[in-house]
Amino acid sequence: MEGDSENRKDQILERLNKRNKDRQNYLDVKSEQRSKESVQNEGVDYFSQTFGQRTIDIEQRLKDIQCGDAPPTDLGRQFADITLQIQELQRYLTASTMFLSDFKIKSCQNILNTLTSASDETRQRLMPKKKFGFSGKKTASKQKSTANKDAVDAKSSKVPEKPGSNFSWTIANRRKEHVVLDSSQVNGQDITISNISHCLVELQGHPGSVQVSKASQCTLLCGPIARSFFAENLEKCTLSVACQQLRLHSSGVVRIYLHVTCRAIIEDCKDIEIGEFNYDYPELEADYLASGLNKSQNNYTDVADFNWLSPDVPSPNWSLLKDHPDPNWNALRRDFVANNNNNGHKQDGNTNKDISII
Repeated sequence: MEGDSENRKDQILERLNKRNKDRQNYLDVKSEQRSKESVQNEGVDYFSQTFGQRTIDIEQRLKDIQCGDAPPTDLGRQFADITLQIQELQRYLTASTMFLSDFKIKSCQNILNTLTSASDETRQRLMPKKKFGFSGKKTASKQKSTANKDAVDAKSSKVPEKPGSNFSWTIANRRKEHVVLDSSQVNGQDITISNISHCLVELQGHPGSVQVSKASQCTLLCGPIARSFFAENLEKCTLSVACQQLRLHSSGVVRIYLHVTCRAIIEDCKDIEIGEFNYDYPELEADYLASGLNKSQNNYTDVADFNWLSPDVPSPNWSLLKDHPDPNWNALRRDFVANNNNNGHKQDGNTNKDISII
């Protein structure tokens, strides 16, 4: 009897010890969880405070410029500094997305877009670019005779701020054309493309920014872009783009071979496939260096869908390319030119003549 009593006592003590140990483990887990949540909240609070202060600083600089009487040379330097500040703030937002909600990311991105627009509008108002026009009857006649044939529409071209630099080109209203712009035509420029269909467009250089609106069944190949690539209303298109920031709006059935140093953003899009950037041409390495893009940093797998705010379920509107061979751009180029009766053209920045692509 005494032995049974001792056994029961040992069993009771063992159960009590186990229960106490389980309770302590539970408390430790809860404590660690609260600690992590506290660190995360502190991170969000610090980000909000820092982001807000930097935003105020940029806004104040823009106000000071509007009220000041600085000479044009100083204005150019100040606007360059503001652009760098906005880019640094964009990188800060991208680096913080791991602990920010999608709503917070979208709100901050909208603030950055507003700052960029305000900076561009202020620059344009205080440092207007001169309109570019050809002089002489002979040149005017050439323009008129090739108006319906030019692969690149230079009507809205403007002389850049720095003397001796190249023009800002616009490609518009094109169908079944192979358009190639080389580095002498795109380096540092803001390229705009609109209303094109069944075209192959190549930008071999390092543009400052690229904006595309209304493209259907087109292929766009582009060298490293120093700042942003913005596109809207794309349908059944293929892109190969390297840039700091990518935004895609109101588009469907688009395949993107992408190098992006910030987080890519899509909105109102469906059937978007994304793979790694693979466009190549002889000057690509030099263009990477000149554009300032970090070739070793590619966030093409990190895409924010502003129509999908669930953090736990992947967006159904985009996916990574899997088990799909890289396209052969040389073969695509050759087939495109052959199928369109060699109807490709290259805009010459000095003479405004069309040069056939060989």
